[in-house]
Amino acid sequence: MTRLPLRPCLALPFTVLSSDGRVRLVAGEDFRYTLSGAGLETWLPDWLPALDGSRTLDDLLARLPEDCQEQARELVARLYGERVLTDGPARQAHVAGRYRLRPEGSGLLHAALAEGLAGRHEDALTLPVLCQDRLDYDEALRFNEHCLAGESPWLWATCGSMSRGYVSPVFLPDAGPCLACLLHGFRRLSPAPELYDELIEHARLGGAITPVPFPAPAVEILQQLVAWKAELLEQVDPPAALYQLHVLEMSSLEVTSHRVFFDPECPSCRGRR
Repeated sequence: MTRLPLRPCLALPFTVLSSDGRVRLVAGEDFRYTLSGAGLETWLPDWLPALDGSRTLDDLLARLPEDCQEQARELVARLYGERVLTDGPARQAHVAGRYRLRPEGSGLLHAALAEGLAGRHEDALTLPVLCQDRLDYDEALRFNEHCLAGESPWLWATCGSMSRGYVSPVFLPDAGPCLACLLHGFRRLSPAPELYDELIEHARLGGAITPVPFPAPAVEILQQLVAWKAELLEQVDPPAALYQLHVLEMSSLEVTSHRVFFDPECPSCRGRR
């Protein structure tokens, strides 16, 4: 069965042209797509602009007359297969809310975040953040599975790689990539990808994973990044940085940001997105 995007989003800023039985999507001279079918011009041109990643496919289909819904679903499958439609980014599904950090895990970062929470936003929603000072990917994946089954966003912050620290994008349970998508991306870029599986198996068999030292100034930077992202969640239109990975280089204490992509083959969130 063909997978459909949960939140379909047009891949390019298409201009929509229509005539009897035909609808064309045009983005410059080199990107154009033609759809044909009886009556398409009566509903499709007005429906396509709503495919911006902010609404679920079920919501979008419900906007159409019942006799058009099956045809629309088939068109979405076709456009998604042709990459005219993509999975909507997490930012498009953002809903503003006030959150209070709920640190989990261990290490200096966990202690620093827990210490700064006294009396803060007691009435707010909780934002779980897994803090790690070791390469315990099994713990990270179990945390991710638990959060995927919930309704709140979550974060991951780690200094386990020793040469750099990471603060993940804010992950959402119903849009965008999850923590497993991010770790799969790391694995693909690793010169020794087999170590990921070996570390996971080692942890599952009860083996210890040694924590790594991380200096206090670096921990403070990671702490501030986590707190900053929690504050950005309150904004109705937050900057893209909220849904990006932030990397702290230990050698220079330089912070860079990177986009994280949804992995359509991710075994953790595939079928939930």
